[in-house]
Amino acid sequence: MTLPPVQKSAALASTLPGSTVPKSAALTLTEQAPLLSKRLLIVVLAAGESRRFEGIKLAQRVPSHSAIGISEQAIISTHVERLQQLYCQDLDLECQGTHSPQHMPLLVILGAHQHILQPLLAELHSRQPFDILVNPQWHMGLASSVSLAATYAKEQGFDAMLLTLADQVALSTDDYRQLILTWYETGKEVAAHYLGDVGVPAIFNAATLPLLTHLSGDRGAKSILKQQAEQGALVAITLPRAAIDIDTQADLASWLALKE
Repeated sequence: MTLPPVQKSAALASTLPGSTVPKSAALTLTEQAPLLSKRLLIVVLAAGESRRFEGIKLAQRVPSHSAIGISEQAIISTHVERLQQLYCQDLDLECQGTHSPQHMPLLVILGAHQHILQPLLAELHSRQPFDILVNPQWHMGLASSVSLAATYAKEQGFDAMLLTLADQVALSTDDYRQLILTWYETGKEVAAHYLGDVGVPAIFNAATLPLLTHLSGDRGAKSILKQQAEQGALVAITLPRAAIDIDTQADLASWLALKE
């Protein structure tokens, strides 16, 4: 079994009804300047209990590629390290209000297994600091973490928020670059498109953040993404690797076998 090829072009591979494709891959300098000054927060949602996995799935060690070769890291560490590789200079962007002028700000939402997962992030945090929030309402479902992240982004004055799930193990740094660059180029909200639908990772503009604070239960932001698509306010990018997440031990075994 092989994964579908990922589109490398910045041009959009697919759009939903009502979505629009930029007329050009780049805006003029005058049009681009206001967007370049905007602040984007990247959020990793990692608060769930992982009940179906029958264990702490984000602490499971998996092969990880680094500058020194292949080693093993916890799933959550691999995910966070991948996002730390998003440098503003590589994206030709100007970042403001971050821990470092060349890094994009990152927030990790922990919950059910915070005492196990937070120590696993210590080394990454020491190398490149990021913020961690603990969701005390994690048992209320995914929506409580989305709401917490949106509230944080609003209070900190971010112009947009990129949401991703910590168990979306197959996504690459290039996948995230596509999302971010499309947001900068269009100013619209951007979502991954896979399995015939939109979903996370996705970027939500500040005007949409209040809607995210009113979600409830174990529902994520898919309903809001669909509304935005119907209104022509969303750009969808084909990211087939976003379809791979880990819910069960069998999912993890299948993904590891696929990587071999």
